[in-house]
Amino acid sequence: MRNIRWLFLLMLAVSGPVAAEPAGNGPLSLQEALRLAYLHHPVMQEAKQDILAAHGAWLQAEALPSPEAEIDIGGLKKHAKDEKQIREGKIDSFSIRQPLDPIGTRFLRGRMARDDYRVSQGNLDLVWAEIRRDVITIYGTIITAEKAVQTAEENLNATRQFFSKVQTRYQSGNALQSDVTRARIEVSRAENELLITQRDVKAAKGELNLFIGRSIDDALELSDALEYEPLQYQYQDMKARAFENRVDLKNETTILSTRKKGFWAALLKTVFPQMSIGVERTTEDYENDTAILLSASYPLWGFNLGEIKKAKAEKEKQEIKLEALKKNIGLDVYRAFLDAELTDKQVALQKKALEGANELLRQVTIQYEEGEMPFLGYLENIKTIKETRLAYFTALKNYKEKVADLERAIQATPIPEGVKP
Repeated sequence: MRNIRWLFLLMLAVSGPVAAEPAGNGPLSLQEALRLAYLHHPVMQEAKQDILAAHGAWLQAEALPSPEAEIDIGGLKKHAKDEKQIREGKIDSFSIRQPLDPIGTRFLRGRMARDDYRVSQGNLDLVWAEIRRDVITIYGTIITAEKAVQTAEENLNATRQFFSKVQTRYQSGNALQSDVTRARIEVSRAENELLITQRDVKAAKGELNLFIGRSIDDALELSDALEYEPLQYQYQDMKARAFENRVDLKNETTILSTRKKGFWAALLKTVFPQMSIGVERTTEDYENDTAILLSASYPLWGFNLGEIKKAKAEKEKQEIKLEALKKNIGLDVYRAFLDAELTDKQVALQKKALEGANELLRQVTIQYEEGEMPFLGYLENIKTIKETRLAYFTALKNYKEKVADLERAIQATPIPEGVKP
């Protein structure tokens, strides 16, 4: 079984990177974006390589120290024979030694390396939790930015229509020249806002393309929409889930176990010597013999007290870190829950405001056309309507982000469907 594991690692070492799957041309759903990010995000790929490296270190830690061989070649002195100087080199003796670790330390070293391997697996889950949140955030940002483009286009059309109406009223003597100038400025502002929002969409799509392993400038179309789903989590349940599922808590607990093993290994090196066993074969004519070789190395000068002190300090430091993390987890979950709860309420408020803004647009348009609303008042209402439309989608995007933060805080970040862990 051990040979198979070594062969597997050797194949991984000499093989090239796995070819990335071709990018699809159809609309991209959020679930598909998450799946591609799990497979192709550069940080995820680094974390996966860290797991392979930790597994190799584990295998190496369980291996015996490398054996030592020694050959004694004699007869290299020149001798005169038939008036010729010759050398009669031959093997006088050879020996093979196998160093041995102090009793118990190799087992502890292997367990410590296994702990490091488990921590690397946990780090992959932590990395995925962060990347999952980022993908959900940028996906929502793209949808919001596209809504901003749509709103900017509508605002530009409305501003141009408004400019035409001001010109008509000016020509009929019912408006001032300054009103025409101001309306023209508003058209320029609307055109500039449209250009900026179009740029923002391209930048956000480039970032998502980078996350999922595509070229930054690849065409990207999203299939999902921002939809409101009420917050389903309860704080006390989430706090319990966090202490049960948080990978960073499990990692720090594993690291504490590693530090304890390191402390015991340092103690064992004080009690048991480092030894080696071997055999020596002498082939010289006057001493043709075979001998068993035994050697021992003991930390007589200092008794390994420096390593013991260091290992103990690292163990106690990790205990402090673990206790601090337990306290911070409760605060992390509490803040994430409050943020998600707040944005949940803000979405409801902005939805009502959006319904009012649509009715306001109808009313102010009629009032201005009938001369019941002044020029500046109409502009101010148009600005409010535009901001209200964007505020709803921004609030919905923020809500999705805070829910993703909350899921990260309680480690509710499943691996996407169709992906092998």
